[in-house]
Amino acid sequence: MEIIVQKAEKQEFVKNFNETLKEKEFLLVAHYKGLTVSEISSLRQKIKSANSIFKVAKNTLAKRALKNTDFEVLDKFFVGPTSIAYSDDPVSTSKVMMDFAKENENLKILGGAMSGKELNIDEIKNLASLPSMDALRAKIVGLLLASQRSLVSIFQANQSNLIRLVTNKNKL
Repeated sequence: MEIIVQKAEKQEFVKNFNETLKEKEFLLVAHYKGLTVSEISSLRQKIKSANSIFKVAKNTLAKRALKNTDFEVLDKFFVGPTSIAYSDDPVSTSKVMMDFAKENENLKILGGAMSGKELNIDEIKNLASLPSMDALRAKIVGLLLASQRSLVSIFQANQSNLIRLVTNKNKL
């Protein structure tokens, strides 16, 4: 009886995880051998603050969950002590994982995928070096505000020049 329950639980996990992955833009795979429980907890907290999810994966279940998703290309990485991080923000997730891997040599990033395209380590490093979505939004807002200020100052300058012209004509 217990074996049937476990099998049903595993099937439910695979189904739910597959549906979750179909909605995500980015997935990163890493080995975590040698990380302590407290280090994994720390990584989980950092990943969560980046609006991402970190899981230690049971390889057979993860491989099944990858089927019919944009991340099927990563199937080959699920050997050994595997972990995954996934989100809709590849920059923030890459940044957190790369920073953690620099601080802790026991986290080895194997690869990733974004929108069906496999990413190698160099491509993930490039993603990690990009500004975050919040930083990009702030830049865009700054550019929009700067443009509005420029327009306002142009209109104000033209109005004051027009007033001076009218005032000077009346004096003549």
